[in-house]
Amino acid sequence: MLNQTIKYTAILPQEYVMELRNMAEKKIIPSVNQGIRFAIEDFVKARNESEYKRNMCEAAKDEAFNRRMMDTMTAFEYTDAKVEGEW
Repeated sequence: MLNQTIKYTAILPQEYVMELRNMAEKKIIPSVNQGIRFAIEDFVKARNESEYKRNMCEAAKDEAFNRRMMDTMTAFEYTDAKVEGEW
């Protein structure tokens, strides 16, 4: 969770606010504000993951990217090997 916050006014559908109030009354969420923050955090995380996947799919079509990735994997092949016993 982020430490710095700002106040921001948003217009929300009444039914969602009522649902959040109901959840807060039932102690499902700490407060309406927290419910909104949880939803925004989930949304931003999902969008970032979706964007990352889209970017990786695009990168997979790039021969230079694939070559650099394979070179890096080869370069670290022995350092990633499991070491048995003490060194």
